[in-house]
Amino acid sequence: MDPYDFNTRAYPRSRCAGDDIRIRRLLPLIGTGRTILDVGCLDGTVAAEFIRLGNTVHGLDAAAPAVEAARRRGVEARVGNLEEPLPYEDGRFDTVFAGEIIEHVFNIDGLMAEIRRVLRPGGRLVATTPNLAALGRRLLLLVNRNPNVEISFTGDAAGHIRYFVRHTLCELLARHGFRLLTLTADVVNFNAAGTLRSAWLARAAPTLGRCLIVEAERG
Repeated sequence: MDPYDFNTRAYPRSRCAGDDIRIRRLLPLIGTGRTILDVGCLDGTVAAEFIRLGNTVHGLDAAAPAVEAARRRGVEARVGNLEEPLPYEDGRFDTVFAGEIIEHVFNIDGLMAEIRRVLRPGGRLVATTPNLAALGRRLLLLVNRNPNVEISFTGDAAGHIRYFVRHTLCELLARHGFRLLTLTADVVNFNAAGTLRSAWLARAAPTLGRCLIVEAERG
């Protein structure tokens, strides 16, 4: 399996379009004038949005073609495996961005410990991940339908190996010494296709949102 091809097909919008609702929602959390690490940066499309805000952005991705594309967008990217120690010194970064990646990693505790290590004291982790308890998924369960939980890597699978709700995500952050600052979401879907949705309701009731977005401080 080529990870670059797999992810490009699996995330035609949410990982690869700067005008995605999820990206617009998290940009205020990124800030400006910071040194940022984007873990799982893919082709650097999202990281390029951070650069436009005036940040210096480093990226890590498993696919060499993705890293090459990210470099062309101004990202200081390199090939790396998130199942292994991050190739950066302690306290290197002001912010680590983990966008739609923690649900793909087997050794999630190892990755979280590494993220904490490479952050400076008081540094921020901004992470996004699909919400297992999203309203659309709840409605699918009510009618005895699969709530978009993958059982193999075939078909439309995106390669998710774990799923989070607000409680488990906050528990993971706390276990690794992070203090939650912000919890929000992108949109609330009212149907499986996502054609009926509300960004306003996602702000008011993030636990119903399609994608959980968190900002947490390294304690």
